[in-house]
Amino acid sequence: MLAWSIVALSGLWASVNGAQDASNAVTTTIVTRVLPERLALAYAAIMNGAGAMFGLVSVAFLHLSLVRVVGVPEALFDEPRTLGLALACGLSTAIVCLLIGWWRGIPLSGWVTTLASLVGAFAGALADVRQLGGIALLFIPVFIGPLLGFALSFLLTRAVSGLQSKRRLTAETVRWTQTLTAGLVAFGHGLSNIRLPLGIVVVAFAGLGEQGTLGSHPPGPESDGSLGHLLSSHAGMSALPLWIAVLLSSAMALGTFMGGREIVRTLGRRLTDLTVSQGLAAETSTAALLYTVSVWLGFPMSSSFTIVGSIVGSSLATSKKSVAWQVFGRIALWWILTPLACAGLAWGTVVLALP
Repeated sequence: MLAWSIVALSGLWASVNGAQDASNAVTTTIVTRVLPERLALAYAAIMNGAGAMFGLVSVAFLHLSLVRVVGVPEALFDEPRTLGLALACGLSTAIVCLLIGWWRGIPLSGWVTTLASLVGAFAGALADVRQLGGIALLFIPVFIGPLLGFALSFLLTRAVSGLQSKRRLTAETVRWTQTLTAGLVAFGHGLSNIRLPLGIVVVAFAGLGEQGTLGSHPPGPESDGSLGHLLSSHAGMSALPLWIAVLLSSAMALGTFMGGREIVRTLGRRLTDLTVSQGLAAETSTAALLYTVSVWLGFPMSSSFTIVGSIVGSSLATSKKSVAWQVFGRIALWWILTPLACAGLAWGTVVLALP
């Protein structure tokens, strides 16, 4: 029963994550009026769902095993009920934090929020403060993503502006290219972020002894039958039923269609006032970094963090006074405090849940 509860929570997480990160793909297209809001959200939802489905069948291509995604401590391998409670508490905490950010119009990272929650949950389950040391690693994408996005977007904005001034790039071309890059960001988001709920579902069923309900695929001859072997390989993927894959990808697409209108307003109006060329540079930078760093290299770079840095970079490329630094400071403060808050809340939740 606990395993199926984790499946439900994973589907809810995918939906909330899609709503939170819809702004990554559609903010620039909406505020620059390249696409109407409803059409932009539908376009992003389709591309996000397609990316999620592709990601579900290409985990091996992404070079990221399930144990590396979820980061399960080996000490929990022999305590299935404790592992299940930790996963459920971590997921619940991440969902609450993402919903609060969505409601407040703050772009948060599904990767950082969820991994911080799982770190806190695992630490609480093991009563081991040393497990919290993993939170330090989560601050790497907090700083790296925005900085890379800022630098690349700044350069691209200057390049696009130069081409436009020489009439080598028409306004219509810029608009159509921005539409294309927005779709690429949405597809890349689904491709990258689906790994988290996927990994959690497989870990939950394997850890709670529900492998038989996942399918009829027996372990290979090289398997020792242990949970550790299953989690550190791709064995669990072959037993994942199609309906769970469809559920997770559909939930992410549905959440994207719901959209994050408050986040769109924060990024596209309160933080700065984007032009079409700036929007193109920001989306192109985010897409390039997302596919290079997150998909190809397997590093969990946040598209939320990267798009903010890209928007700031594209804005400063044209005017030093175009960024509302007070708004940016508020966003950055949320980014720093959210992992700590998620870990602490998940820790407390697990301690209360365990007998």
